[in-house]
Amino acid sequence: MKLTVAITVLALGGANAFAPALQRSSASSQLNLFGGGSKGGDAAAKAPGGGMMDQLAMFKKAQEMASKKQKLDQELAKEKYFGTAADGKVTVECKFSPSKNPMDPQPDYDAVAFDFDEEWYNSATPEELSDAVKLAVIDGIEKTNVVVGEKYKILGEELAAMSAPAE
Repeated sequence: MKLTVAITVLALGGANAFAPALQRSSASSQLNLFGGGSKGGDAAAKAPGGGMMDQLAMFKKAQEMASKKQKLDQELAKEKYFGTAADGKVTVECKFSPSKNPMDPQPDYDAVAFDFDEEWYNSATPEELSDAVKLAVIDGIEKTNVVVGEKYKILGEELAAMSAPAE
């Protein structure tokens, strides 16, 4: 008998350890979703930097930033970029392709056309052609990166000004 009482007491005590704790709420622990209120319950005192309205404003800014970036990406994709190699005997036309995958934000660069000096092309070895094509593509990508970097820098400055807190 004593053994069953002891087991029952231990079992109930152990079960209580896994039971969810009851939380008591008070009127002063309200969420101030719209930025108002304070710890004392004074609705006139605003909590700095909080609330749903600030989140909505930040969301609108983020949407505006994304829209500007998308517009810039479309403009950059329409432009043509050129790279050269072999003292100008090989020219490549590159195209900027903005990333469509948010998990991999790196853009792509496509070589869309090549132009070779005919005389040089006929006298070049396959290794020379291969090296010249590779160097022209690298040069085209570097030149594209310079233009894209300048445009993104301007966009970044606009976004920084937009996201700066108003005083």
